[in-house]
Amino acid sequence: MTRYRYEAIDRSGIPIHGVTDADSESDLFRQLTARGLRLVSSSDLSLNSLIDGNLATLPRLYQLRVGEQLREALMTELPAHEAVRAIAAEPLSHPLLGVAPWFQAIAIAMFVGAFGLQQLSGRFHAVVGGMAALAFIIAPMVWSILHVLYRRRPRQLLRILADRLESGESVPGMVRAAMPAEVRCVMTSQMDDNSKARVAAELLPNLLGRNFRSQQFVMTLLGPLIMLAVVFVAIHSTVLLVVPGFKKIFSDFGTDLPGLTELVISFSDILAWFGFTGWAIVVGLLISGLILTAISLSVGRVGEFLESVPLLGMAFRWAMQARVARVLAATIRCDVPYGESLRTATAGSGFQSVRQRGELLACELESGSGNMLPTEKLSGLPLSMLFSTDDRTSADHRRTAVADTFQSLSEMLDSATIGQGRLLSILIQMLTVFLAGLIVAIGLLAMFLPLIKLLNDLS
Repeated sequence: MTRYRYEAIDRSGIPIHGVTDADSESDLFRQLTARGLRLVSSSDLSLNSLIDGNLATLPRLYQLRVGEQLREALMTELPAHEAVRAIAAEPLSHPLLGVAPWFQAIAIAMFVGAFGLQQLSGRFHAVVGGMAALAFIIAPMVWSILHVLYRRRPRQLLRILADRLESGESVPGMVRAAMPAEVRCVMTSQMDDNSKARVAAELLPNLLGRNFRSQQFVMTLLGPLIMLAVVFVAIHSTVLLVVPGFKKIFSDFGTDLPGLTELVISFSDILAWFGFTGWAIVVGLLISGLILTAISLSVGRVGEFLESVPLLGMAFRWAMQARVARVLAATIRCDVPYGESLRTATAGSGFQSVRQRGELLACELESGSGNMLPTEKLSGLPLSMLFSTDDRTSADHRRTAVADTFQSLSEMLDSATIGQGRLLSILIQMLTVFLAGLIVAIGLLAMFLPLIKLLNDLS
């Protein structure tokens, strides 16, 4: 059967839009006539019709060689496992993979600069060793980890999935875990296989855009965090290398030092005791923290924990609500009952509390009790639309309108999440500038005021 999108009017002249399966346009006409509707226009949603309707854009896609392997698999009607292998052959990329070469180049440049300075002055041996470790140990390790996580591992998972599909075995758990939360909740729902396939196909185009927006949100937050880490490393290096020189001057002349200067010198003594090993540990911890932050934000596993943090948590709540709205739009558009749609959407929210409350709401909806329990974390979504009853003539039209409403809300919430991320980025940048300025001011006051007093006493 072919999937058709149609526009019809009922006996009252009210326009009705919907999607249904039919053997042909004449069969679609008979179905609508039996329901008391008059067909106005229709279009089939098969792959061939989509290609015919986009002949102007397809040549440009061929020029760009976008999705070449996958396109060949679909156009030649290859089996599912061959299509998955075609996806594995696609060139994979990720923003963090683009950051790794720049990090490697900057680390090598810092090593070259430190080595040249050491050759000219005969000092700074520890700095040269630190830069060498950063350029030839830490940076390659980071590059290798990112390569495994974002290029090698996805290809491996796709090939494992293709082998399981070819042999007829069940999909392994690690492949299911790598799926987006929206697709995973659909695959584990109580819907029949036909509905699962239709909902997944409806979700996939939206998930591509959502993935780009989530990466944009992660990089928006990660940029100022990298700058903050660089500031900490610079301050650590300065205290480790510069302050001991001032300490030697003060001790040689026996100058009475103020409490602030003694505090800075004591902190420098602690860092000097750890030496290069402590510096390398600090750099390693900062880099590891940045990588873990990027991975955690990308996979969305920390959303429920961070949701309770004031200001910061708002972005993660909006992202969760966008996922729920996205799945609701797809399931409702594919004629899944409202109760099962709500159960599936809340299961894909990534929040355990939302999933439990969604199960209760779905049971209330399926029982027809009309009781809608308050749900604080989903307060931005009009779930009351699911609890309204309709007569038979307006049910399809209303279902389409409800699906469009949730689809629009998911896009709005995604945009709001990115906007909140930019606000947080500005706040982190302001915090970085404030901390750097405060520490530099303290260092100048602690070191140079006693030095100026000493010069005045000597004169």
